[in-house]
Order: sequence, then C-alpha cells, then structure tokens
Amino acid sequence: MRDLRVLLERLDPPLRHSVETRGDEVLLTLEDPQVPAKVQRNLEHRQWHNDTVLAVILLHAINELRGKGSHAPLEAFTLA
Repeated sequence: MRDLRVLLERLDPPLRHSVETRGDEVLLTLEDPQVPAKVQRNLEHRQWHNDTVLAVILLHAINELRGKGSHAPLEAFTLA
C-alpha cells in the first residue's frame, strides 16, 4: 500500500486522489477538480503490488480523465 501512495503523490497537483481499503481490495479515486472529472478503479492486492500493472492502470485512469476534459499530463506519472 505504501508504494501505491508514493506513486499517487506524484500526481498531485493537479490531480487529487483517495485510497479506500475494502477488505483485500482498494478503491482508488482520481479527481481533477478543475474540470471537474473523476475516475475510480477497484484494485486487487496483486495489482497494487505489481509496479508494471499499477503503472498501466494509472495511465489508463489518467487517459480516461483526459477524455473527460482534464489536462492532467501523462508525464506526471512514471515508474522511476
């Protein structure tokens, strides 16, 4: 979970995020308050513990926000 939070902190600003634990799963919410636009992802334990899978999920979520009018840069998130 710590790795997920570290990666998400790289998105701020301009995106806000929240992580809600639901048993073995995590509900991830990304929000661009300037649009406003919001996306959610339900992550299984194996997904948020795999850096590569998590990167793809986050990039898809950011792309979805961009489709809703957000100007969040895709470069804001990297695995490095």
